[in-house]
Amino acid sequence: MKLETLDPRVKLFMMLAISTASVAARDPVLMLMLLVFTLLILAAGGVPVSKALWRVRGAVGLIISVFILQCIFDRSGDPLVRIGNFTLVTRGGLNAALYVMLRLLTVLLSALIILTGRRRDYLLALNQLGLPYELSFMVMAGLHFLPLLREEAQDVMCAVQMRGTRIKKVPVRQRLQVYLKTAVPIVAGAIRRSEQMSVAMEARAFRALPKRTSMRRLVMKKRDWIYLIVFSLLLALIITAAKLWI
Repeated sequence: MKLETLDPRVKLFMMLAISTASVAARDPVLMLMLLVFTLLILAAGGVPVSKALWRVRGAVGLIISVFILQCIFDRSGDPLVRIGNFTLVTRGGLNAALYVMLRLLTVLLSALIILTGRRRDYLLALNQLGLPYELSFMVMAGLHFLPLLREEAQDVMCAVQMRGTRIKKVPVRQRLQVYLKTAVPIVAGAIRRSEQMSVAMEARAFRALPKRTSMRRLVMKKRDWIYLIVFSLLLALIITAAKLWI
């Protein structure tokens, strides 16, 4: 069953359950099993593993940096790598780095579950779950504006490079000045979009009534309940098997 056809509340529960389990886990075996479980869910739901890994490619550098820093600065455990009399990597540092890497990968991949549906459906799901519609609208507006800000930042950087500025070859001080100058049109564009959105919201009488009505209402179908129960049982089975293995 594709993830796009599931109820948004089921996908929100799946993401929160996997993220919570990965944060609470304290063993690399359980974290690795959760990571594989997340990849299997994405693959079975119509999101290929290669596409899922391609979407989180931007965080690979951050994950590698955190892994290296954790290995170097965590000095617990027996030494594994030495340079002369200096211990570079210890067993405790390597284990802690593995914890952080697997946890970050699992959380990022679990977030891809909610990218398979429409933002409007998640807004309805949050409202029906009891969240005030002002907060749910703020969350969805933030998710909507982030890609737009990224595209605008790329356009500004391309415009700077077309005018002869080679950002990667200039000194660090001048590069920081370029970034500060390019931040001005990006912030101005964000403010302009927020003003346009506020005018549109006022024209539609946003927050005029304490309760907001909607033309659509999400209804949990039989397949949604079956998927939710099977997912919960599999997750509980994975956690139990990892505990018994440990």
